[in-house]
Amino acid sequence: MNEFALGFSVTALAKGVMITLIITLAGSLVAIVLGVIVGLIRVSAHWPLRCLAVAYIEFFRGTSLLVQVYLLFFVLPIFGVFLSPWTVAIFGIGMNVSGYGAEVVRAAIQAVDRGQYEASTALNFPRVTMIRRIVLPQAIRAMLPPWGNLLIELLKSTSLVFFITITEFTTASKLAADATGNYLLFFAVALFGYYVIARALITPFVRWLERRLSSGFVREALA
Repeated sequence: MNEFALGFSVTALAKGVMITLIITLAGSLVAIVLGVIVGLIRVSAHWPLRCLAVAYIEFFRGTSLLVQVYLLFFVLPIFGVFLSPWTVAIFGIGMNVSGYGAEVVRAAIQAVDRGQYEASTALNFPRVTMIRRIVLPQAIRAMLPPWGNLLIELLKSTSLVFFITITEFTTASKLAADATGNYLLFFAVALFGYYVIARALITPFVRWLERRLSSGFVREALA
C-alpha cells in the first residue's frame, strides 16, 4: 500500500463519513417532522384526512426505498421537476422512514390510557389541546425506543444514495479498497463504522431523551 493510495483512502473515507452524517441528520429531521404530522393526521377525527395518511404510510412502507429514490431522481425530471442528488437523498430517505414513524406515533397515541381522553373530555378541552398537552407528552416516551431503531435503519439506508451519484461512507470504502487492494480492511472499517456511528450518536441521544422525559414523570408521580 503506497503513500498516495493510503492518502487517497483516508481522504475518501473522511468525506464519506461526513456525507453520511449530514444525510443522516437531515433525513432524520425530515422523518421525525413528517412522521409526527402524518401520525397525528392518522388519528384525526376526519376520515378523509385519515385516508390520506393511510395512503401515505402504505406507499412508503409497501414499496422499495431504492425505487422511491429512483422515481424522485430519474422520473420527476420527465415532468419538469428537477431535484438535486442531495435533495433526493435527504427527502427520499426521510419520507420513507416517516411512513414507518407515522405508525409508531399512531400506536403510541392510541396506547395512552383511555381515562386520559375521558378526563380531558370531562374538562371540556378542545381535541387539539387534549392531544398537545395531555396525550402527546405521555405518548412521546413510548415513541422513543422504536424511533431510535428507525433512525439507525435510516443511517444504514444512506448507502443507497450511491445510486444517485453521491459518494457516501460505503462507496468511499469501496473506492479505498479498490485503490489499495485491501478489501478486508476497508470493508471491515465500513462494517464497524456504521455500528460506531449508531452506538456513539443515535443510541445515546435516544436514551438521554428517555431519561429526561421519564425523570419528569417520576417527579410528578412522587409529588
